[in-house]
Amino acid sequence: MKRYIYTLCVILVGSSCLVSCFKSDDVDKTVYYETTILKMELLAVNRYIHTTSSKGEDSVYQRKLTTFPDFTVDEANRKIYNTDSLPSDCDLSHVLVQLTMSNRTGGAFWKATDSDDIIFFSTVDSVDFTKPRELQAYNTDGKLYRAYTVTLNKHEQATVGKIVWNERNASEYPTYDEKEEEKWEALVKAAGLKEFIGCASKEAYAYDNDNQLMVTYDEGKTWIADDLDSDAKLLPTKNTAFVRYPLKSDIEDDYVLLVGDNDDHESGMGVWRKIVENSDYAPEGKWVYMPIESYNKYYLPDNFYYGLVYYNNEILAFRGSFYPILVSRDGGITWKEDEDKYPLPSNDLNGMFEVTTDGDYLWYKDLGSGKVWRGVSMKK
Repeated sequence: MKRYIYTLCVILVGSSCLVSCFKSDDVDKTVYYETTILKMELLAVNRYIHTTSSKGEDSVYQRKLTTFPDFTVDEANRKIYNTDSLPSDCDLSHVLVQLTMSNRTGGAFWKATDSDDIIFFSTVDSVDFTKPRELQAYNTDGKLYRAYTVTLNKHEQATVGKIVWNERNASEYPTYDEKEEEKWEALVKAAGLKEFIGCASKEAYAYDNDNQLMVTYDEGKTWIADDLDSDAKLLPTKNTAFVRYPLKSDIEDDYVLLVGDNDDHESGMGVWRKIVENSDYAPEGKWVYMPIESYNKYYLPDNFYYGLVYYNNEILAFRGSFYPILVSRDGGITWKEDEDKYPLPSNDLNGMFEVTTDGDYLWYKDLGSGKVWRGVSMKK
């Protein structure tokens, strides 16, 4: 009997403490499943991007942020924040957000920045995130709430290595790549092949009329089928792009990358790579297919046209005026936006383009207007 009386006392004391907690202003008044934010997403953020014309005139244009970071909801510490910071030119004073709450949560309110007033959450009203904001999630009767501190992080200043674009005279655009491509296209046509793909230091590639990947080692005189590690039906045959650069472990060798579309890919662009060892006795390289793994959300997305450039020891994937530049730092496995470092040259682009590099500079030609920009990496 004593044991039961003791247990009953413990329960009553615990219940008393629980009630007193709800009555205390010093304790977060909350019932978890009735006052919970499950997810936060950005809907709209403005960017104000600085450019310089060929005459040295500064201008600023506005565009929308096109890709939004994921947010972490830290229930233990009542915090919501983004780990991937926004570009430094984002305007945090007028941001549209969307909240996903538990189905038993009644509603959400922002605490005012200059008083204890609360403002009803709405997806059509912008929020000022220049400072961390308190978000209160209430239960259905409005008596209990859970308070979160919401922080929207962005880079404080332009990244070292950021590309700064200047409009240049169209006659300055490098034509070496164009002339090289014209030469190889003529050789490919003379050989009766379908399409020139690209070239490494000592070999070049083309598709035959059956979409078989061919290679030449003698400046296009003879062509043979190249070695593949996977089924040839996975080769990219539409909207292809190619880039070659020195292998980091041995600058005498080449790393070549071929991307493009193929109906056998459920999503994303097909990516193939080849390591070409150029020493006299090195074994011949083989094309390796890099499939999209289920855990990799940073694959190369579908797009009707890509331009690949190797610059700053990174592969840049240009997609025209409608999408940010993508960057791969691991040889084409993952592709991420880095608009702090690689902004587009202008807000007034036509869509179709050419892009190249002369080693020191990036060059971008807008095919609609004929305008040309030269980009250089900031050193400090």
